[in-house]
Amino acid sequence: MFFKLRCICLSALFLSSPAVSAATPAPLELRIAVVSDGRADYFVRLLEESLKLIQQPYHLQYVKDLPARRMWHMLGRDDINLFYGMQTREKDNDNNLVPVRNGLTNGLVGQRVLLIRPADARVFAQVRSVADLKHTGLIAGFGTGWGDTRVWKTAGLPLYEHAAPWSTVYAMVAAGNRHVDYLPRGVIEVLTEARSHPELVVEQHLLLEYPADFGFYLSPSAAAYRPIIERALKAAETSGLKARLIDEAFGADIRALNLNRRLQLRLPPASD
Repeated sequence: MFFKLRCICLSALFLSSPAVSAATPAPLELRIAVVSDGRADYFVRLLEESLKLIQQPYHLQYVKDLPARRMWHMLGRDDINLFYGMQTREKDNDNNLVPVRNGLTNGLVGQRVLLIRPADARVFAQVRSVADLKHTGLIAGFGTGWGDTRVWKTAGLPLYEHAAPWSTVYAMVAAGNRHVDYLPRGVIEVLTEARSHPELVVEQHLLLEYPADFGFYLSPSAAAYRPIIERALKAAETSGLKARLIDEAFGADIRALNLNRRLQLRLPPASD
């Protein structure tokens, strides 16, 4: 049966499996929230290929293109039973969420390159330390409640939390008078966003680093799936499948960023 919500487009992807027998595990019935602009493609592929690797049947249904905050709310209510996002202590301790305890990007989400206004390139080129970045007075932009905000606050760096749809923040940065000056974006996403927003450019000098990763989260009703998905993701890591999928999805863009030539600024871990 398809999972239906008004005004939500759904599709289903079924993995063919051998005839049901006593030895065949029951398929995982997964209802996952995604966006249809391609950002979710790697994460869905990692999930599928990992489950195939351990020969675990599954059915996937998609709920598409809702605001992230609503998707988390739906996960807690069991309207969906799988979502992915930044791993945070708050989510891990939330009784309405079941964390799958595997990072999904090998920490690449915690490697940040900046989207900036072209006119500010010289300012960032002079930065040699976290203190220098703070003294510029320039304000970083994040979504409301994002885990990264604690990192910026711990480092004493100015920040702005954007409550409106994220797609509207790029024009605010470009305008130069909207209390947000740059966007720290993961190395797996910054070039894609720069291509879509030519009014901004990728800063060429800095690489900000801190421990962070995305993870899958399940609804409580799907808690029994956690050890299966964890085993699948572990198999993907040890077999090299995960590294290959990361390289296929993001390798060209990461190499284009010349990370080894950038000044690395390590931000302190977020305080509790």
